[in-house]
Amino acid sequence: MAHAEKLVKSWRVKYQLADGSWAPWISGFPTKSAALAKGRELEAASKAGTYVDPKLAMTPFGKWVPIWTAAQRVDPGTVAKRRRLLKTHLLPEWENTPLCKINLFVAKAWGARQTCDQVTVGHALTLLSMILTGAADAEYITHNPLAGRRRKTGGSNIDEEEKAEKVWAQPDQAYDLYERLGGVAGLMVLTTAYTGLRWGELTGLHKSNCLLLRQDRVAGKVYPRKVIKIDRKVGALHEVEIEVTPEQLAEWRAREDARIEAGIAKGRSPRRRKDPETRIALYLGKPKNKKSAREVDVPPFLAELLAVHMATWKHPYLFTTPTDGAWWRRSNFGRALRPAADGRAESLRRVGTAGHPGWEPIVPGLTMHGLRHGHDTWMKEDHVDRALRFERMGWLAKDIEGVYEHVTPQMRQDLLTALQARWEGALKHARQAS
Repeated sequence: MAHAEKLVKSWRVKYQLADGSWAPWISGFPTKSAALAKGRELEAASKAGTYVDPKLAMTPFGKWVPIWTAAQRVDPGTVAKRRRLLKTHLLPEWENTPLCKINLFVAKAWGARQTCDQVTVGHALTLLSMILTGAADAEYITHNPLAGRRRKTGGSNIDEEEKAEKVWAQPDQAYDLYERLGGVAGLMVLTTAYTGLRWGELTGLHKSNCLLLRQDRVAGKVYPRKVIKIDRKVGALHEVEIEVTPEQLAEWRAREDARIEAGIAKGRSPRRRKDPETRIALYLGKPKNKKSAREVDVPPFLAELLAVHMATWKHPYLFTTPTDGAWWRRSNFGRALRPAADGRAESLRRVGTAGHPGWEPIVPGLTMHGLRHGHDTWMKEDHVDRALRFERMGWLAKDIEGVYEHVTPQMRQDLLTALQARWEGALKHARQAS
């Protein structure tokens, strides 16, 4: 039975739980009837099994987040993404807000005010919902008010018709980029264009997983092929942003001190850079999904080029920086790809610089992911069966057709023949152009 007690300017109430114990006093009610009504409500909830300690429900969002985070077991990339969403979007808005005060209305109202891309807003609201589900599981709140509810706050900041289509390349453009870049960078472009590998799958490719021989036997006929294997455990290079440890910060500051001293010694006045909060880490891990661990057939011409590269490449991973065998970062490789694809002005030779010739644009705006778009487009144009397209691209088929369709050796041979023909067509076009 709930019991109310008068304070100086308000009332408080205590109530009995289903196990017979008494919960702590709750104060702040303007009248005795309001205090008793709340007490009886909580007693009924305790008997119904829906009781939540009001003090836990008032836990600030910012205090619950580290408790929830500590219970998660996710890869470093997910950790970095969640940290960024929390730091940039969720904590500035709700750090001091009690968990029980966050509901669908305030979440959608927050989303509608944001000026960033709506995809980012969606990711932030999804993370918010996950955190509130954890709070409900831990009995801090009765339920997650966002669960199963439509959280979309409106259209994108850019109308659909204004969004630029992904830039992709035709075979002759891929060949021109291969020739212009040359070396390992050119071969990386060509390999992506003719295999559709993701960036991380390409840059994480070890020699031991390249040009493996496979022989399919059907009705006494042998179908040989060379494949690139994407390992299910370490088949992709991941690039994530992680927090700088105190030891790493101390090392960075020592290097910064040395840089400043060297600049002063040369008569300059270098400015001290701001201490970094995060750093980029590269590591080998699982590919994107369970279908991404796969074998990708290599067309004959590319197999020959890769065989020559493997024989002369001194580093264990096929597509690393040529000088020291370090893994590429997207930004570093972009500094080579951008002028090659977009074109560049001529730079005259002068003291301290070698200069370079001007380049006409080949396919402005092309990215390595755009080459993957192009590969799938080529397969569609060549009428490649959907089963092989999905397998090759490492996609999950979520419909019933995906359960029943399968890849045959003849499908693979037809695809390799089509890709070889595209290469030979690009070579012919290059000869005619020269």
